[in-house]
Amino acid sequence: MPPTQIVATLVALAGAVLVTSLWKQLLTLLLVGAVLVFFFGVYNIATALAR
Repeated sequence: MPPTQIVATLVALAGAVLVTSLWKQLLTLLLVGAVLVFFFGVYNIATALAR
């Protein structure tokens, strides 16, 4: 295996790991955002009904 191929493989692996971790972070952020919006909506409905 020539050095250039080793470097290319390492770069590809690093890129794949980075994309996977970023994807998981984005997914977590989306999930947290959705939950926050949901609870905010429920809270608004509850306060509107309480009036």
